[in-house]
Amino acid sequence: MAMQSKVEPYLLFEERNRIAEELHDRICPHLFGITYAVHSAEHDWEGMTSTQHLALLRDIQEAAAEATRELRKTIYDLSVSDHGDVSWLGGVESLLASQAKLSGVRIRFRPPAPDRRLSVHHQKALYRIIAEASANAIRHGECSAVDIKLTLRPCSATLRIADNGKGFDVGGTLQREETSGFGLSNMKTLAAALGGSLQIDSEEGGGTRIVVRLPLSDVREEKNENKF
Repeated sequence: MAMQSKVEPYLLFEERNRIAEELHDRICPHLFGITYAVHSAEHDWEGMTSTQHLALLRDIQEAAAEATRELRKTIYDLSVSDHGDVSWLGGVESLLASQAKLSGVRIRFRPPAPDRRLSVHHQKALYRIIAEASANAIRHGECSAVDIKLTLRPCSATLRIADNGKGFDVGGTLQREETSGFGLSNMKTLAAALGGSLQIDSEEGGGTRIVVRLPLSDVREEKNENKF
């Protein structure tokens, strides 16, 4: 119980940060476009023709519609619940498909068989690590391909993430992140909070490989324990 009481507040804090980052990255660019268009219209409206007025309004309308679609998609992707691994894995696949489409990077995700369930805490931690690692591979690693494999065994979960990017100095990066609370150190803390480990192997010009190992207990046993 003591372990659970420490893990839950931390995961809640992490979830709030993740939601804030997702909303910022997906929605803010569209809102900025709308704001910029309205600002331009305010200064140039009188010098524009009626056709230009209509075209600008349609552009703003489309940008608003796209922002709404992204917001709905973000909410869907972030809706990790305890209704089974199918909905959770679907959220992971949707997130990775969106990242691949926007970046042009090939992302291969090999999910486990859907006959093994995970606790909500494990789902959220793995989702957050996958999202963080794949985003780092694309944004910082400048890779062209990412391979992600999740293997579930009776007593353990193993997540492997590899990219063909430019790599980096792991030790130096972790030292710089010690006070930031984001990135690689954040993923390590997520794994450690569930009694697991996260190993990072990278070198400049040699890509990056991440292995996460988490101990698992039977979900049915967890549910039975929660009844008492």
